Amino acid sequence: MTALRRPVMPTFHAAFSLGGMLGAGLGAPRLLAAFPDMPVIVAGDLNVIERGHQPPHKVFGDWEYDFYDSFQAAGLADAFRHLHPYEVAHSWFGRSGNGFRFDHLFISTPHAERVLACDYHQEAREAGLTDHAVMTLRLGLPSTPGEQGEAPATGAG
Repeated sequence: MTALRRPVMPTFHAAFSLGGMLGAGLGAPRLLAAFPDMPVIVAGDLNVIERGHQPPHKVFGDWEYDFYDSFQAAGLADAFRHLHPYEVAHSWFGRSGNGFRFDHLFISTPHAERVLACDYHQEAREAGLTDHAVMTLRLGLPSTPGEQGEAPATGAG
């Protein structure tokens, strides 16, 4: 698998990354335009790290850092890094004991100021339930005037 990773993965990321979608007129820019008043959130185990990550990942190439950078270029902010610009945090740990922040949560840049909390929680990983930390996001969203004081719909007539 390692022998295939290098030739295949750059092509995959070029075709399906936000940067590749930008050129095709797809992805984040269209979502941001379609929902300008709503936060657009992209989250997951991306298996990439940001430039300057501690500890450095010895086998990561420029294309992997470029994939991480493509989210910002597409108008998305790293929600964790927005609140914790200098904190060293890890979401996955290898056999060597080195930790890496492979899991990310991006939010549309105009809505980054609404991020109240974005954190990694290690309990499930430490209990052996998963090999990744749980990541949480808490947003402060404005109330819609018509929703204040209204009971949720029950579906009954």
